Amino acid sequence: MVALSWSPHKLARVIPPLLSLAAGALLGTAFGHLLPESIERVGVGRKLSALLLAGFLTFFVIERLLGVWLSRSGEAGGLHHHHHHAGPLPPGDRATVNSAAHVNRPMITNLLIGAAIHSFMDGMAIGTAYSTGTHLGLITTTAVLFHEAPHHIGDVSILIHKGVPVRQAVELSLLAGGAAALGGLLVLLIGTQTAGFATVLLPFTTANFLYIAASNLMPELQHERGLRPSLAQMALFAAGSSLMFLSAGS
Repeated sequence: MVALSWSPHKLARVIPPLLSLAAGALLGTAFGHLLPESIERVGVGRKLSALLLAGFLTFFVIERLLGVWLSRSGEAGGLHHHHHHAGPLPPGDRATVNSAAHVNRPMITNLLIGAAIHSFMDGMAIGTAYSTGTHLGLITTTAVLFHEAPHHIGDVSILIHKGVPVRQAVELSLLAGGAAALGGLLVLLIGTQTAGFATVLLPFTTANFLYIAASNLMPELQHERGLRPSLAQMALFAAGSSLMFLSAGS
């Protein structure tokens, strides 16, 4: 959380490259590890295709339903909150922190619920990978960390901007992230009780990574119009995808 001391301008410069690296890491993990493991366990054919499609549709429906709920609460949003322009309040505004936090309580609550739901899904992905094998579990955990780092920095920045004290913003973000442990525990508990649970859930995990990269991260990268930042994004994207893909070995 060293980034909390950074200015909003510096955060705006750091987070887009992190998103590029995260998108590449998710795709590299999906195509280099999760998909081959899914093929090995499920086989090539319509069953695998159906599970991948069902997973993709499931995450789309979950995000849309949450988006409708947030908009009806008066705050539009989704599973991912990328308002990375937000940052700590200027020193002159800190006298209004408590009142600002009270006014923005619905938005703060919705943001944390969305973050917790997504962390829960990440935990399920990690649990599924570890139930398949330690190597796949470590690779998936690394990809999730790449993906979560910029989001948690952005979420904490939003909380601070909305009037939440720095210490409490960090604690709330960590609490929402703790839902990942519940997701992982659920998979491990059910997986030990039900034969083939990991086999069915593995394609869903693959679809989850593909969905996050394709629908949430990569569209944000399209907003960059400068040549040098775009080249840096492409290089980081290629580096993240190649690193995670090649770590699978032969």
